[in-house]
Amino acid sequence: MEGKKLKQTERNYLYRSIRPKLIAANILTAENILKEINKSKKEDDSVIEHNLSHYGYELILLKKKKGKIIPIEELIIKIIMKPKARFIEAIPILIIKNRINKLKLLELTSIYGVKNKIGYLLETAMMIKEIGYLKELTSYLEENKDKEESFLIEGDYEFLSKESPKRVRKWNLLGRFFDEDFIRNAKVYL
Repeated sequence: MEGKKLKQTERNYLYRSIRPKLIAANILTAENILKEINKSKKEDDSVIEHNLSHYGYELILLKKKKGKIIPIEELIIKIIMKPKARFIEAIPILIIKNRINKLKLLELTSIYGVKNKIGYLLETAMMIKEIGYLKELTSYLEENKDKEESFLIEGDYEFLSKESPKRVRKWNLLGRFFDEDFIRNAKVYL
């Protein structure tokens, strides 16, 4: 600190705030915990990619990945909980191509608190192709949607609050997903 003497409040701040973070960083490094955390993210992506392929949404990948097949409702929730744009764009196609157990999807939606996101993606799928058995679920989610705004994919709040499309905003979401992109995607995969 270039020879400057710290005031007591500054010393207290450093001791109580920064020191625990440095200790935690040392523990993460010593125990290789960070490596394990990053490994699980890669494993999650490979599970999602394998299941997308299984349910009819082929991605261009360097290597074909193998993994456990999970129910489509769980796959949709898994994608929403760890969102990436290319996976989010796959959800309406999955909904159109595969029969969804609407009660299981509703149960998972309630457990994970993603009513608005699922409602938006169901509405998007039905915008592309009429899916009669999911109309009731979409109506229910629209009537009972959460009031607070949330991100479909993390981003800059100021920018997204101005630039999010109207249909995304209708569901109290923030994100840059356009109907034209979903329609273009549907032409490729359907």
